[in-house]
Amino acid sequence: MATALISGDCRSVSEANELFAVDKGLLVLRVNQSCCNVPWFTVPAGCYALVTKHGADIEYEKNGKRSAIWYPGLHYPHPPWVKVSQLVTMQTIVLDLPVKACKTRDNVTVNIDVALSFRIMGDVERGEDPELVRRFVYQVKPRGLEQQLRDAQEEEVRGLARSMKHTEIYGIRSGKKRTMHPKMSLTRGSKSRDLKEIEQEEDESDSGSSTTEEMLSGRDETLEGSSDFNARVDARRATMLGKDVTLIMRDALNAQFKPQGVEIESVMIKSVYLPSDITHQMSEKTMVISANAQQRMTHQNEMQTTRQQQEVETMLQTFHEQREQEMSSGAEQLNAQQVLLNDMMSKARKIEANIRQATSAKLDNIKAENALEVQRVRDATNEDVVKIEAESKKKSAELMANTELNVSNLLADSELQATRYNAKAQKVMDAAKGVAAPMLERKKKYETETRKMDIYDNLANNQDLVITGSTNESINLIAVSDAILTNNYDERNRMALLAELALLSKGTGDFIYGNDGNDNVAEEKN
Repeated sequence: MATALISGDCRSVSEANELFAVDKGLLVLRVNQSCCNVPWFTVPAGCYALVTKHGADIEYEKNGKRSAIWYPGLHYPHPPWVKVSQLVTMQTIVLDLPVKACKTRDNVTVNIDVALSFRIMGDVERGEDPELVRRFVYQVKPRGLEQQLRDAQEEEVRGLARSMKHTEIYGIRSGKKRTMHPKMSLTRGSKSRDLKEIEQEEDESDSGSSTTEEMLSGRDETLEGSSDFNARVDARRATMLGKDVTLIMRDALNAQFKPQGVEIESVMIKSVYLPSDITHQMSEKTMVISANAQQRMTHQNEMQTTRQQQEVETMLQTFHEQREQEMSSGAEQLNAQQVLLNDMMSKARKIEANIRQATSAKLDNIKAENALEVQRVRDATNEDVVKIEAESKKKSAELMANTELNVSNLLADSELQATRYNAKAQKVMDAAKGVAAPMLERKKKYETETRKMDIYDNLANNQDLVITGSTNESINLIAVSDAILTNNYDERNRMALLAELALLSKGTGDFIYGNDGNDNVAEEKN
């Protein structure tokens, strides 16, 4: 909310929206942009723009129409000396205009805080004249507008306060709308004929019905308290008067300022401040009214509690009596229904017996008919089975004979083919044997030689083998025994013993000193 209306300076149009948003009372911005050699300029959205050429205003032309303001967007091409000079905000401004030391009709000083919202006219879309923007910038100006608004507003508010008492002044605040009863007269002084009729109706009404004041105000006086009838009439009259005065003030201000390019959208009376001693007195009066209302509510609560208890006891007694009546009536109805039930059960048993007898007879007939039909089906089935078996045996015999004939033919053909193929195979085998006989002989010879080589290899790797150059058994025995004894001289094992026994049995003495041995040795050497 703005407290003053001002104008300002900026270096570029790009700063306009931010400045208008920060300072709520800023209406006009003077653009002091340095000269730049660009063939265009821009107008920000939300603003009216005035454009100058060498300091003189120029108008916007489009489709043969001329306008004092330039529309938002990029304007191209224009020489560098054509630029935006003034920016005027299009937003609604809320201005706070407090009016102090207002005198009421009973000479009480009050302070009234008033706010009004307005905007600068010139929007073509609303059918307004764009020339109003130029008139506002050069003739009215923000400071002049603020002073005119304060003077006009203060005059209206002081006149309103002077026409009311301080007890009525709170009613002029802007807030929730309230409607008055159609029969209430807002005329102060003596009571009108309608007011007298309302008081007569109040005297004639009983204690349980709503009071006349409740009917007039539409409020629950028991919960919200009550006040003097004239005070309430004054308050409602002040409320309606404050509402009407704000509308009148808005219309009067528009009549004064619309020719200057300013439209007042609304006038609001925010708050009213009375002296502290008067405020304390009114608060004490309200507290007394609230205390009385509390006493009434307590009394009504006690009365209501007592009445509810009596009603509960009465209802319980009534419920007990009704329950006993219902129980006796229910017992009588139960006996009557039991008699009817017994009659119906006897009838039902008789009907059940008849149904069972008829059903048994029907079942016997159905069973006999079913047995006869089953026997007929079985006879027809057996006859069909015999026929099918005879035909099956016939077809089977024919198939077996044909099968055996085909099998015999196939076997004969197979044996003939097998004999032919065996003869051919034998012929091929004989030819193969003739070709492979030399190869097989060489293979067998190779295998024999290979085995010999394996044997020689094993003999060569055998450390216990003893080779002699003689075919004489005695010499070979001595050589083998000597080798055994040489290798096992320190060990008295079985092989050593056997070697000694062999030497002893052969008569080693004759071999060493006799002639037979020398002759044999000589023969071996030869």
